[in-house]
Amino acid sequence: MGPLALLAFLSFFLLAPAGAETRSYSIEAFKVSIQVNPDSSLLVQETIAFAFRGSHQGISRAIPIRYDRQGFDSDLRVDRIHVLDDGGKPLKTQISYGGRSVKIKAWVPGARDATRSVTILYRVRGGLLAFDAHDELYWNVTGTEWAAPIREAEAVVGLPQTVPMGSVRVTAFTGPFGAAARDYTLDQAERVLLFRTKRPLGIREGLTVVVGWPKGHVRFPSPAERLGWLLLDEPWLGLPLLVFAGCFVAWRRLGRDPLGARSVKPEYEPPAGLRPGEAGTIVDEIVHPRDVVATVVDLAVRGHVHIKQVTTGALFKETDYLFTLTKPWLGDPHIADFEVIVLAQVFGHGGVTDHRLLSEIRRDSQAIFPPIRDQLYRDLVKQKYFLASPQSVRRFWGAIGGVCVAAPVVLALVGEENLLAGYVSPLLLLALVLSGLVVLAFARVMPRKTFKGARARLQILGFQEFLERAERDRLQRLPLETLHKWLPYAIALGVEEAWISNLEGFAVAAPAWYGSDAPFTMSSYARSIRHFGRDAHQAWLTSARGSGGSSWSGGGSGFSGGFSGGGRGGGGRGTL
Repeated sequence: MGPLALLAFLSFFLLAPAGAETRSYSIEAFKVSIQVNPDSSLLVQETIAFAFRGSHQGISRAIPIRYDRQGFDSDLRVDRIHVLDDGGKPLKTQISYGGRSVKIKAWVPGARDATRSVTILYRVRGGLLAFDAHDELYWNVTGTEWAAPIREAEAVVGLPQTVPMGSVRVTAFTGPFGAAARDYTLDQAERVLLFRTKRPLGIREGLTVVVGWPKGHVRFPSPAERLGWLLLDEPWLGLPLLVFAGCFVAWRRLGRDPLGARSVKPEYEPPAGLRPGEAGTIVDEIVHPRDVVATVVDLAVRGHVHIKQVTTGALFKETDYLFTLTKPWLGDPHIADFEVIVLAQVFGHGGVTDHRLLSEIRRDSQAIFPPIRDQLYRDLVKQKYFLASPQSVRRFWGAIGGVCVAAPVVLALVGEENLLAGYVSPLLLLALVLSGLVVLAFARVMPRKTFKGARARLQILGFQEFLERAERDRLQRLPLETLHKWLPYAIALGVEEAWISNLEGFAVAAPAWYGSDAPFTMSSYARSIRHFGRDAHQAWLTSARGSGGSSWSGGGSGFSGGFSGGGRGGGGRGTL
């Protein structure tokens, strides 16, 4: 072997042990002091003696703060965290609250082949359990997640001064999570309990203590206090409130009508130039099937269509309605654009037929309603009653709300379990869903009328009040054909029965626009209009559906089937 080869071999042989240095640790002592305060908070001091083998930078500790209990996922609030060395001096520390635990990292000088003690101080709120007959500390002292043995563990529990020691119940558990072994000793002084393990704890074994006392000696936080803690721990829960505030401001600036909530005074005729279907849409900003029914009746009253009640089917027992076109409508300047769509949908484009049964229209209803609805919205925007189509505005806001609702649901269903459990809080998903529901609720009121539209709405509501409550002396001064003239508006506003009943007893002639084999009376006329409106409404109902618009309890007690690793506290971790 040459000199260089020999040197290389010796170098490798000498350096190999250093390069292959192993790192491990054990816990020589795990001593915890828990002081129960009258306000139900806990002051916890953990003093952990780590025996480092090899070179380490420090220690890490994880303390659970969330527990699955009754469908909620946020319990403990751990704060005022301090980490000290053997001499009581603060250590360089990094604290993070991500996921289900508060994670503490502390850098320990001289953590190489040595034993060093680290003291962790913190306050816990929400750590006690309240039952009907007693209050209870059920605390996982050491945790069952340490990948190292614990040679000795002890816990000192201090109780409030008012607790009578003769009524205190005590137990403890040792071993891995779920075990019910009781390898411990108990010493008791005045309102102080000392638990010690009787044997070393193996890897992932721990000590859990349970102390119960009569009610009335600690004050649990009020619902308002717990809500405040929850908002501090989960600030995302405030998101729906922020979204509500944002939507409210947007509605004030973009959706609220110019005239606001003005009082309504009676009007004795509708706004000039407004057709019944338009009037009905302006009131609630939605095109309903009754607005189309009112348009057909209005076209009939104006002489463009005749409607006759007929009987069809086996044994002539089925009621139907025959629509007859009575005058040309193409190019007529007195027919609005949306009325052209109505006539085209009923009789065919270009007037290819002069007769159509309502039952035939019903079979084609899926194709009839949407074009009429869309054109009616466009006409109202064109006439400057709305700044934009109410349907488009609702769809815009509805899409935003729908995404906010759907995205968390999809994430919860298809997202990876570790992702949700470790980084995405279920309360965040809930906040997003609630925010989406807020946006969806505001979508209904976001369409905005112009000043002209807002003024027309007040006039229409005043006219609706007249149709519902017209005085007889005023009706006597109206022309007899007023019943038929205003009937389409009554249908669009949903007050047709009240309007017809107001004219009961007046000498009203049979309508020219409507025919029936039965003799004309006001009662039979009201009945016929009601049946026609119902059947015609159903003819457009299918497609109209697509139009849019629209006590503190603590879980299991350690005295009734408790086990090691149960209750609060716990966790574990290791070294850096």
